[in-house]
Amino acid sequence: MIQNLANLSDKELVGRAQRRDAPAFGVLVERYELQLLRLCSALTSDPEAAQELAQTTWAKAFEAIGHLREGERFFGWLRQIAVNQLRDGFKRRRLAQVQFDEALHDSPDESPTPEGSVLRGEQQAEISRALRALSEHDRHMLALRFAQELSYREIAQELGTTEGTVATWLYRAKERLRKALDEGKGGQV
Repeated sequence: MIQNLANLSDKELVGRAQRRDAPAFGVLVERYELQLLRLCSALTSDPEAAQELAQTTWAKAFEAIGHLREGERFFGWLRQIAVNQLRDGFKRRRLAQVQFDEALHDSPDESPTPEGSVLRGEQQAEISRALRALSEHDRHMLALRFAQELSYREIAQELGTTEGTVATWLYRAKERLRKALDEGKGGQV
């Protein structure tokens, strides 16, 4: 049965899921779980928070699947749920617990030398810090472009705007990220 479901289009699976067909929704989860997790990772800059945000998003999507409009792309709708979950307080609850030092602790097996492990951890911590310093809008734009690898045209379609506006927003987000990274480097002794 699941194998037969795997051959269905997203539209067909959504229709079944809207009739509370849990296996059909399960196929949608299988199709998009990695893509959603990459998005959540880009939005949160923390693996545990990303996993929790993804799980919360899937639960909310299952509850709200009846609200998905005909013709709307499933992943675009799912992406918006993730962003809304983050905006509606998830970020405050979970990310407040994230410690800056956590990024410095890599397992020894991940790096050939202790120096390499510390350097990589410091770089990850610096990038995470810089991303947290950005506005939610900037992080969202960067996640769409770089984590989701969407084109300017696809981002414009998702957000209901023009490619020129997307280009401007991305340019500004990248500039603010560069500035945040530079400020982090300037603060080191």
